[in-house]
Amino acid sequence: MFGLMRAKKCGMTDEEKHFRRLQYCGTCKTIGSLYGQKSRFLLNHDTVFLAEILTALSGEDVQNWQKSYQSFNCLNLPKTDMPLSLQFAATANVILTEFKLADHISDEGKSRYKFAYRTFSKEFLKAEKLLRLWQFPLNEVKALLQTQEKRESEIYGENADDILERLAAPTARTTALFFSEGVNLIGRRELENTAYNIGFTFGKLIYLVDAFEDFERDYRGGQFNAISAAFKLKEGKMTAGAKRKVVFIFHKIENEIVSENQKLPNTRKQKTIFISRLKSNLQKKLKTSLPVVSVKKACVPKARQTFSHRWKRASEKARSLARGFSWQMPLVFLFVFAFALVAPAQTREAKSARECFDLSFNLMFLGAIFGSVLAFPKTIRMENPGKRKKQEESGDAGGDAVEDGCDCCCDGCCCGCDGCGCDGCCDCDCCSGCCDGCDCCSCDC
Repeated sequence: MFGLMRAKKCGMTDEEKHFRRLQYCGTCKTIGSLYGQKSRFLLNHDTVFLAEILTALSGEDVQNWQKSYQSFNCLNLPKTDMPLSLQFAATANVILTEFKLADHISDEGKSRYKFAYRTFSKEFLKAEKLLRLWQFPLNEVKALLQTQEKRESEIYGENADDILERLAAPTARTTALFFSEGVNLIGRRELENTAYNIGFTFGKLIYLVDAFEDFERDYRGGQFNAISAAFKLKEGKMTAGAKRKVVFIFHKIENEIVSENQKLPNTRKQKTIFISRLKSNLQKKLKTSLPVVSVKKACVPKARQTFSHRWKRASEKARSLARGFSWQMPLVFLFVFAFALVAPAQTREAKSARECFDLSFNLMFLGAIFGSVLAFPKTIRMENPGKRKKQEESGDAGGDAVEDGCDCCCDGCCCGCDGCGCDGCCDCDCCSGCCDGCDCCSCDC
């Protein structure tokens, strides 16, 4: 439901991280402005990725976006002058959720999906109306998605690749239309074919990733699964041969996406970040190391930040933002210091004490506070290497021991970085564990 293209901040500059945050928060806030606060719960990483592409191609200067987009305050929503790229991504997010819920209702008929559909029915109608205003081929998309059930009931051919291609076609073509119509809307019609191809291969990838993740659940629930049908699997466990074939297919699709991505007039750095993000998320989904197009390693492992170092950084941030205040300086210093101590990653971009105050209304900040509280005892213990060494020698490391030579693990969680022998990543916040998308090596947590 939350999409494939989760953020991977490893190797990104502060400016690039700021751009990505504006797209994420901007899409979320635009959804809130257009479709109400409750619709923000539907936010999907893949539509944020669409917003990133459209914003980059439109040439918009994100620094000129209105203050509500620049603000750290999650409750401060834009009212007017919302960029077309964000409006389109927000609307795509809502309408694709409608299609997803309709598919669940058709497949499973569970009451929770029907309830969710009724809950957002007005928002779905509003999104459809706006898409038609933009002359989006909505009827074509609906007719295309209605062929899915027939495709699933009529499996032709013996070749697994052909079967998967046919089953993924409705999702692939739907995604392609959103990408191509998006670039048309922002005035880049010359990129329509390239955007269509990227959307098509990306949509195919999304469909197959869902089938891979839901394989065992679909078997238990007696639901149709594309991978099971293509490889004629009768058990609830995927065979080694089938999994190797799936990995190969994912590798092939990834190469297609990368090849089309190179045709976009984005900067080389933007293309590299996209490839790296795609790679890390596919590895996480497949829980294996995918053979992917090599990219220059941008991550440099950093030493764990001690609590004393964190305290020092928070003090420096507080002093810099408290300058210029008269009698209020001590209060401002303490206020900023507290914020910078519990959430350094979120506070780093703040340029004023006011922005730190706005953080108190930021959902990511609240999550960081919760994570910091949970991680604090472990942080203190990690700063006592003598005690920890004795625990490890006695065979009791409190469940946090990591493999020798692994210096890129956060709070005992190995992220599969160079030098680690383990695989997989944590989804938790940087300051409560590993950073999103194996980003533990570049965090100041």
